[in-house]
Amino acid sequence: MSQMEQTPQQTKKWYSAFTQGLLWQNRTLLAVSLAVCAAFSGVGMVGPVRVLYAQSRGASLTVIGLMASAYLISNFLFQYPVGWLADRWGRKQVMLVGLLLQAGLALLYLVIADPITFVVLRFVEGIGTAALLPAARAMIVDTVPEDRQGEAYGIFGAFFNSGFLLGPGIGGFLAAFGYSAAFLGSFVFRVIAVVIVLFMVHNTLPSTLSVGMAKSRVSYKALFALPLVAAYLIAFGDYLYFGFEQTLMPLWMHDHIGASVTIIGITYVVWAIPNAVLSPFSGRLADHVRYRGWPILIFGLAQVPLYIIYGFASTALVVIIFFAIHGVVYAFIQPAVDAHVAAYSASTLRAQVQGVYGAIGLVGAFVGASGFTQLYTVNFRYPLFTMGIAYGVCVLIGGITILTVERHKYAHLSEHA
Repeated sequence: MSQMEQTPQQTKKWYSAFTQGLLWQNRTLLAVSLAVCAAFSGVGMVGPVRVLYAQSRGASLTVIGLMASAYLISNFLFQYPVGWLADRWGRKQVMLVGLLLQAGLALLYLVIADPITFVVLRFVEGIGTAALLPAARAMIVDTVPEDRQGEAYGIFGAFFNSGFLLGPGIGGFLAAFGYSAAFLGSFVFRVIAVVIVLFMVHNTLPSTLSVGMAKSRVSYKALFALPLVAAYLIAFGDYLYFGFEQTLMPLWMHDHIGASVTIIGITYVVWAIPNAVLSPFSGRLADHVRYRGWPILIFGLAQVPLYIIYGFASTALVVIIFFAIHGVVYAFIQPAVDAHVAAYSASTLRAQVQGVYGAIGLVGAFVGASGFTQLYTVNFRYPLFTMGIAYGVCVLIGGITILTVERHKYAHLSEHA
């Protein structure tokens, strides 16, 4: 039997592990996953709405592009500093500051009508977002054994994507009563996340960590070890879509596909449902295969033709169908990449590695937001075609590099066994 073939008994064991095992045994994993789910439900509520809201307030395509760029730039700039802070001050404190900042900003959109001011709000919002994920991901590495981190990130990813499942659907429904309702809903869900972190999450910063840092100088070369650089490259290609989503996706679907705000929200939902359901199982797969490079390559490259199909799509139904397929495929790559990053993160640099990982991804998002906007003005299909090709190249190079590193690692272990 190959590394990736599983018997029905093993599948049943995976399901049992999810429903009775790690998630319920590890309170930190459960709390962090719930908090991120609530927070990104709030994010998702205004995802398909914000661009159309800004457009209704007189924002031009240039201003909309600047809003996305401001968010991505600040998120990029603060990923590593926030990771550094989380490694020293504490994961919980950093998460709380970020969530409170996001909640306040959701309300500010309701009292500000100047499109240029939206650019400033998005810049500050990027700081709040940067404070959340590096600390949350580092908590998982802190509290979950290495041989179960793929499963943990799969569970985390399921909750994360469930936020995008709930958020756009609720936001699209609320927007039918006015865009302001979606921002109010976003505020409420951010407050729920604050409560969860405040009362359920314990700070996981090891007491010995700060002492160890004081005694010895950390080698920051560990942040850019070859296995991590390969994952950073994949994140860069993956986040190209995030840049497209922040600037152009609502306009593409609304203006060229003929989708309403509600239909746009449904599109997010059909992507998130299979992703949320399958991520815990794909995380178990990432823990059991010898070479994580294989699922990364197989399921990463499988996404390329989907981007090409989106480029040719002319109806919302086609986009919805292939978004559902895309959600399935994506579920099998992200936990593998996340577990790979965790495996090669030095214990004193976990949040900082997560910060760099996120920051490099945001460089891709910035390239997508700014570069695709120019392509969009020429032909609305060009960004989708370009995104598919660029992502495929990143996955191919990064996946082969990861596979090569893993083979050398196991060959070395075999020699010394």
